Amino acid sequence: MTSAEAIEIGAMRTPASLILLLAVLAGCGGGGGGAPPAPPPPPPATIDINRVLDDFVAANPRVSSVAMLAVKDGAIVYSHTAGFADAARTRAPTEATLYKTSSIAKLVIAVAVMQQIELGLLDLDQDIGNYLPFAVRNPAFPNQVITVRMLMKQGAGLALPDFGTVTDKLFEIDDPSVVVSLHPLIEDVLTPGSADYQDGIWLAGAPGSVHQNSNIGMVLLTYVVERLSGMHFIDYAKAFIFLPLGMVHTSHYFPDLDPNEVAALYDANDNLVSQTSNWFYPISGLFTSTGDWANFMRAILAGGTFNGNRILQQSSVDAMLTMTTPANNQLAYNSNIGLIWREAAANPGWYGHTGAGSQMTHVTEINPVTRTGYVLFTNEGLIDSLVGPGSALNRTIHQWLRQL
Repeated sequence: MTSAEAIEIGAMRTPASLILLLAVLAGCGGGGGGAPPAPPPPPPATIDINRVLDDFVAANPRVSSVAMLAVKDGAIVYSHTAGFADAARTRAPTEATLYKTSSIAKLVIAVAVMQQIELGLLDLDQDIGNYLPFAVRNPAFPNQVITVRMLMKQGAGLALPDFGTVTDKLFEIDDPSVVVSLHPLIEDVLTPGSADYQDGIWLAGAPGSVHQNSNIGMVLLTYVVERLSGMHFIDYAKAFIFLPLGMVHTSHYFPDLDPNEVAALYDANDNLVSQTSNWFYPISGLFTSTGDWANFMRAILAGGTFNGNRILQQSSVDAMLTMTTPANNQLAYNSNIGLIWREAAANPGWYGHTGAGSQMTHVTEINPVTRTGYVLFTNEGLIDSLVGPGSALNRTIHQWLRQL
């Protein structure tokens, strides 16, 4: 190429370079003709969760108290109470206040059952009758095996049952000093021909075809733990779950407790009621505090260990929290279910349980991805529509949890 040709080519390129430069300057705002960039969105308003809980109690005179605690990354990051823990309504609850619970105690049963599986004493897919001194069969489907997994996934075809549907004797003890015995009543309730058997113990449809919460199924699993461990469940849960986790004030047995630390109980009509009824022990009648329950949540979130004490292997935790959408789903809150642990449709990714008895209402959920969990206790009966998943309070709590 000659010098003249190079000059000519350079001259031809110059206008294009200038055009490109001007375009870049315009794009950078240097040309002055473009619209200014949109301002960044404002930060989300911070939720004052203390005020939310205080206002909730103030707006619902039936609710004597609430206690809430949250954990994240292995630490307690929030704790607050509102209202009064005593009948005189002079003593505020604390992290140590013991609340009577109902169905969140099923999560303790889940851990106990998984411990038996880890020991090689129990198989999820074996006939539950293999571990019992009696057969468990729906008389309408006598050839259908009922497995441990079916019971843990609330798919064994057993009814709840509602109070009085089967027998008024279902593990109801009014004397707090009595240690509840699960057998022989659990066998009688499930054995056709016994005085306490009624067909209403079974749902319509074959085992595995319908999923509905069954308290009797949880009692049956608890009895299996007693059979395999040779221990009463009160003692078993204390020795292998509560004490290893430092839940030193938690117990199913009222005489173990400091009565001054127990929150008063109110029924759905706001009447003060006794602490001593244990209808459907052990899924009702577990007393615990937000401070103690924090350790339970932290252990599950850490793969089964807390403060160096392991209660489950990671694989067992994963199995409990692996959710499926059951066929013919009749579970509360349209939940998916793992092994007893549930995932309410309103709160995807959050696993736990709710409880609503005639004297108490509560909810606990954990999120393994964010390593976050919370528990909320009340000492008022049957207000799940006010505090359960999907309620206005629960939606606000989850909005706040996302800010942690």
